[in-house]
Amino acid sequence: MKTLIFSLASLLSVLFIAGSCDKNIDIDDKSDKLPDPMKIELRSIESSMVESDQAFAFDFFSYVFDEEKKDKNENFMVSPFSLSMALAMTWNGSANETKEAIQNTLNFGEWTDVEVNSYFKKLREAFVKTDPSTKLAIANSIWTNESIKILPNFIALNQDYYNATVQSVSFTDPTTVKLINKWAFDNTEGLIKDVLDKTNPNALMYLLNALYFKGIWTSEFDAKNTSKIIFHNDDGKEPKVDMMFQNSHFNYTHDETMQLVELPYGNQAFNMMVLLPKEGKNLTDITQALQNKEYWSNMINRLRDTNIDLFIPKFKTEYSKKMNSVLIDMGMGIAFDSEKANFSRMSDVQSFISFVQQFTYIATDEVGTEAAAVTVVGMETTSMPAQPEKITFKVDKPFIYLIQEKSTGSILFMGSIKSL
Repeated sequence: MKTLIFSLASLLSVLFIAGSCDKNIDIDDKSDKLPDPMKIELRSIESSMVESDQAFAFDFFSYVFDEEKKDKNENFMVSPFSLSMALAMTWNGSANETKEAIQNTLNFGEWTDVEVNSYFKKLREAFVKTDPSTKLAIANSIWTNESIKILPNFIALNQDYYNATVQSVSFTDPTTVKLINKWAFDNTEGLIKDVLDKTNPNALMYLLNALYFKGIWTSEFDAKNTSKIIFHNDDGKEPKVDMMFQNSHFNYTHDETMQLVELPYGNQAFNMMVLLPKEGKNLTDITQALQNKEYWSNMINRLRDTNIDLFIPKFKTEYSKKMNSVLIDMGMGIAFDSEKANFSRMSDVQSFISFVQQFTYIATDEVGTEAAAVTVVGMETTSMPAQPEKITFKVDKPFIYLIQEKSTGSILFMGSIKSL
């Protein structure tokens, strides 16, 4: 059961279908009268894309759940929203079968480039406006190899639709990894510190998405009601944990598989959905149910205002996982294939995805929830000119020289030495 709260709290990221506010607002100044959440008006096509995006989220979660169950079977959290946005930026550089594979994995196979990019732009811009009691920040960056030309249209697309900052850097310079890690640190309020331990000289680029969330419960828990209560772990152990309690009205429903309660933040633009297995059911049953088309929407439609004695533990987790095998199993294998991958809309140099890794953090207490995610997509070139470890350059005969302005290549002086 311990895996339940942690892993299903990850659905916080899945359910970003409402919005948030400017990152600079202090949520400690919560007003008794918050404005109503801004309704994000969706066109019919965008509503369909939201459903597809949710299906991707549940599918992605299920694959990670299965992998973790076979491994250490510990608590984990992922951010489908962060992953899909990072992959969408990468997808803008792909072509042919590689492009199709990424698009189908994201569940956006039937829509055009403009429709997909516009969808992410609309969500990114809308999410940061709808709740002044909640902090939400979404940031994107692309770090490119300064020795390789990146196609300008690829850069323009990601700047226009994803507001991505683009920096051309040296991947042989050890300070570059410090700059990238600082970017992750700064854009997650210091929750995620190190996303790379080194940069690969053969890397074409690194694409990053950072997501930061901090929300206060609409109905906060009184710390005086928190007590030590036994929690029945998945491994059979029964530790006593800090269990929060309140009696209040929440949206609730249930079926034969699970109980579902909605815990809103701030002006209710955001919420945490807690999915608890029914007696005789387990987390695998829930993940399988979520794979069924229409299941989630049917559960949401059945939510009703209900008086509830709510017990929920305080929790915190940090998690990181390389997502290569998950994404390959989901149908993106060609993008990781150094021989078959096609990212010709990114650069003229043959390249492939070398890794996709996600880092997450979440902490929940009586006041609310703080969560963050960083997704890193590493692009590597298939081949780079071999560099000799050591060379000898002995100027002992006539030579030509020039002096130039480096950034433009403009030649200021040029000469020849024929004799000395």
